[in-house]
Amino acid sequence: MHDAKMKFHFKYSKWFKNTFVVLTLLLLTTGWYLWNRSNKNDDGTSSPLKDLSTNKSSLGSRDSPCLPGRIPDSLTKLYELYNDVQTFVMFIGYPRSSHSLVGAILDAHPEIIIPHEYHIIEHWNSFQEEAIKKSGLLKYLLFFNLHSLSTWQATFGNRAEKPVFIDDGIYSYNVPGSWQGTFSDKLRVIGDKKGGGTTMELTEKPEKFAALKELNESLGISLRFLHVVRNPYDVISTWVLRLFNLRRKASDGLSKINKPATLDGFIKSFFELVETNEKIRQTYGDDTVLDILSHELISKPKETMMAVCKFLDVTCKSDYLQQAESILYGKPSITRTSVAWTEEQKQRVQDEMRKYPLFQSFRFEGEY
Repeated sequence: MHDAKMKFHFKYSKWFKNTFVVLTLLLLTTGWYLWNRSNKNDDGTSSPLKDLSTNKSSLGSRDSPCLPGRIPDSLTKLYELYNDVQTFVMFIGYPRSSHSLVGAILDAHPEIIIPHEYHIIEHWNSFQEEAIKKSGLLKYLLFFNLHSLSTWQATFGNRAEKPVFIDDGIYSYNVPGSWQGTFSDKLRVIGDKKGGGTTMELTEKPEKFAALKELNESLGISLRFLHVVRNPYDVISTWVLRLFNLRRKASDGLSKINKPATLDGFIKSFFELVETNEKIRQTYGDDTVLDILSHELISKPKETMMAVCKFLDVTCKSDYLQQAESILYGKPSITRTSVAWTEEQKQRVQDEMRKYPLFQSFRFEGEY
């Protein structure tokens, strides 16, 4: 993998990386503690626990506290939170392709939990400890952690109405009046929004395909993939701009960024990711992968989200579609014109795209 791409891969805010590590460890510890806790207080009295037998939301309502429910008084009642989950969904694709937007909208659905960037493939080894395997609780520990992270992000992070922390300092993905961070009567779908990161991890470390297989076998439910696609010229150009901290300046209409060697490396890296996504499709079947065109998410939000809901086998009610549509406006971000492309580089990308039907509609001079 090209050195420039590797730099890009690790070019996240230092604060966010450290926070994520601490949060992940906290969630793992909390989840394990809850499952091993007795239903009695230290003084022998019963804990004032919420009765989950009615299958109501783990938070009760969208106005409930930030933690995913009070401590259940038995493992049976903990299972009831997650026993209706039918599908585990993962995002695959390319960094800077609108995965975060799609993930936030799905997390707003009353039957779906999708936290922002848990990165299960990278951290799968954390679930391979002997104690976790013997407990038989791997699925519930994973689901609890995903749920807790989603709740934290909807309370404090980039999905909160008033974010306290935003990882890159630019975007907030709050869907007003929605179910972000929680769910309604039953949770049907849960997953991990780490699209570009998942594909990059599998590209750089092909042995991690074994982790994907183990995940599928361990959960014992349907595994689905959402493949979010943006114009490759824009994806590659955005990588260049962000590598040199020029993304904001590019929107100011300054002169084009001329980094031909970096651009060459990112062109190569992009199509390596395409090949990895094709391998996932071939391994798990076409019917397990849904391609989402990011420009159609904006130009045809209701139709696009209805297709996603159908793919995940959940209902798309009108109020949910209206909530999603409320944050889907404007035009697709076009960054290709902020980077200097040679005619040879443009043609090289065009030639590569011809190999894949999904990319054949994209052009450098196109409107999206």
